[in-house]
Amino acid sequence: MNIYLLRHGETSWNQEQRLQGITDVPLNDVGVQQSRRLVRWFQKANIAGVIASPLHRARHTAHIVSERGKRPVVIEDQLREIDHGTWTGWKISDIERRFPIEFATWRFSPDKLWLTAGETLEEVYRRSSGVLSKLLTTSIAGNVLVVSHGVVNALLVCAALGVPLSEIWRFPQDNGRVTVMKVVRRQIIAVEKGIDVAA
Repeated sequence: MNIYLLRHGETSWNQEQRLQGITDVPLNDVGVQQSRRLVRWFQKANIAGVIASPLHRARHTAHIVSERGKRPVVIEDQLREIDHGTWTGWKISDIERRFPIEFATWRFSPDKLWLTAGETLEEVYRRSSGVLSKLLTTSIAGNVLVVSHGVVNALLVCAALGVPLSEIWRFPQDNGRVTVMKVVRRQIIAVEKGIDVAA
């Protein structure tokens, strides 16, 4: 079994480099096209199950990729993106200018940042890695597509490789890209990062 981690297609906030978190921003035209480019790959990848974050940008991506609902998409709330709290909706450049100390913590020690009304990386890691554990212990016959978000997918890679949460930025993933987890006997044996499978 392979577990394919797909980051949802682009939104206008991605384009503007705004932090979305749990705000339900829809795909923009580029995001829809990115998702449509993945349909042919999906048809060849022998996907047995599709799981998606409940946020619209991930659900819409999953719906398009799975041939507009021909395959059922299971919604998993634990895959929702990190809640950025008071930073939600801010442009990254503005955060860096207005909150230089906190921004430096987010970039260099992200596991130590706590934002008012937001989530810590540890909290998101606990909920999202539980989904990965369930996938590894189920008897799904075939590959699984997980459609989620940048921070969540990076944390799932941290879980798969057993690396500290402080190293999350080693695993960036562009919109519409896939990370492949190769699974043998319920163990993740390899991770291939950020593949453009629709190229």
